[in-house]
Amino acid sequence: MPGKRRPWRKELKKQQRKRKRRNAAITRDRLLEEEEARKLKDCAYQQFLQQQALLEAQKLREIERLHDAEEEAWLRRDLLAHRQFRLQQQQRAAAEDAIRVKQEKELIAKLAEEQRRRDEREKREAAAAAEFEHMMKCMETFLNNGGEPPAELRRMVESRPGQKLCALYERTNCCRYGPSCINNHRRPLLSNIIVVRHFFMHPLLEEENEHQEYANADGNLELSEQDLFEAYNEFFEDVVPEFEEFGYIQNFRAIRNILRHLRGHVFVEYIEERSALKAFIKLQGRYYAGKQLNVEFANIQTWRSAICGT
Repeated sequence: MPGKRRPWRKELKKQQRKRKRRNAAITRDRLLEEEEARKLKDCAYQQFLQQQALLEAQKLREIERLHDAEEEAWLRRDLLAHRQFRLQQQQRAAAEDAIRVKQEKELIAKLAEEQRRRDEREKREAAAAAEFEHMMKCMETFLNNGGEPPAELRRMVESRPGQKLCALYERTNCCRYGPSCINNHRRPLLSNIIVVRHFFMHPLLEEENEHQEYANADGNLELSEQDLFEAYNEFFEDVVPEFEEFGYIQNFRAIRNILRHLRGHVFVEYIEERSALKAFIKLQGRYYAGKQLNVEFANIQTWRSAICGT
């Protein structure tokens, strides 16, 4: 067909172009080799090649030197880091050892202090027990043999020796602050007066605001002073014969006061100290109306000086 090439001619043209390119490449390589051979015969070019080889070798040596320097610096940093780490470990271990030693010393000191306090407490308890046994023997001797009481029973027990005397306790043998009072409370080891604390109790003797939730209650409105009087008479007739078993009673007084530190205290004054001592020994720790009795000796100087009707 007109205008259409034949396949064999196209392939022929392609092969011809390929041979031309190959021949051109061969010719170019040959010319380059000839040129290189000609240059190699030139002394200046040979010197240039030697200089380039020297420069390349010098460059390689510099690269190796820098690499060695960097590796040496890295090794030094690594060694320094290891030393610093070991030093920190040693410091940490030393600090932990110091803390452990300090804690052990503190623990030993604490245990020693606790042991010392325990020993002192045991000594005080042993001394108190020995003194109590001695006092009981003195009391038994006084009760059995008669005569004057031994000098040991004439001593005064003081809560805070050397401190100012509590004026209220001196008059009434009662104090609103109790053992926590900063002043000195003195009480005798033997007296002809005993006090039984919180012995006579009655609803009218309770403080009005003692129980805040019942402040507005009217439970006590049904009770009157006559009820209190009758309750006291019944109480008096019930307990006085018990106290009279120990000796003749000169005074029997109960505190009619709603304050907690005064409420219901009963004072019994005997003619003889021996009678008060018998009552003290026999009644101490006994129960009355479901409540354990707490009996102490009192040193009321005069009933007139006592407050609140004691």
